[in-house]
Amino acid sequence: FERTWRRVGMALDRGGFTLEDRDRNQGLYFVRYVDPKLAGKDEPNVFERLFGVKRDDLSGKRYRLKVSGAPSSSTSLLEVLDADGKPLSDDSARSIVQLLLPELR
Repeated sequence: FERTWRRVGMALDRGGFTLEDRDRNQGLYFVRYVDPKLAGKDEPNVFERLFGVKRDDLSGKRYRLKVSGAPSSSTSLLEVLDADGKPLSDDSARSIVQLLLPELR
């Protein structure tokens, strides 16, 4: 757990995530993630706003990353949870794991 906790923290720093808080006792990282497809997107211009083009939310979505490990085992588990602490298995959770995986190897 100790090594995984540290490596996940370093991977979050390198991966461009915004770390809002962490709780080591529970193994939780509270992060904000902005989809890279939207990060470089410009805001709608005056004409687009007049005709109802909606602006994408670029503030990012909040997630919790939970690191857990069994005391008798040498393996750890990393889970992607939503802001309320419920497990996720959607495309954004997969992309977060895909971003972190190379940093954790």
